[in-house]
Amino acid sequence: MERMELDVLMIRISGCMGSGRYAEARRLLEQVLDAEPAHGVAHGMMGWFCWALLDDHERALVHFRCAVRWAPGHVNTWMHYLNLLAGDAREEELHGTYQRALAVPGIDRAAVHGLVAAYLERAGRRAEALAQYRFALEAATTATAELEYRAHVRRLRRRAWLARLRQ
Repeated sequence: MERMELDVLMIRISGCMGSGRYAEARRLLEQVLDAEPAHGVAHGMMGWFCWALLDDHERALVHFRCAVRWAPGHVNTWMHYLNLLAGDAREEELHGTYQRALAVPGIDRAAVHGLVAAYLERAGRRAEALAQYRFALEAATTATAELEYRAHVRRLRRRAWLARLRQ
């Protein structure tokens, strides 16, 4: 399949996914990956498909790993991959992946730090979560994001203060 045909298929896939025609999108994604096994963006889309729609996290991980290898600048893939790792508590892989994601041009660094902070908070590691929320606050590029991360910092600081009072 020629490059132009692959590009047209990718446009069709985006349209299908945007209009909720997921079965057709999946079929077309499989065609793209059969024709071009190293198509990083298609792997990223298939990873999202497996994760969000099929609840097949192991297969999604395979696709996300391929995606970031072959399309390392595709920001959406990185964010979906990080969300999957955090949701499945794959801490070791999350740590290495988020460090690499921070170097991707155009990625929302505040969102990456915020995602890791939320994971750490759920894991009961509030001091580390607080540090990540502070990094997120420093990297925030909108007033809304600043307010959100500032609220998280205040909340965790308040919890730490209350915990010290109880001791």
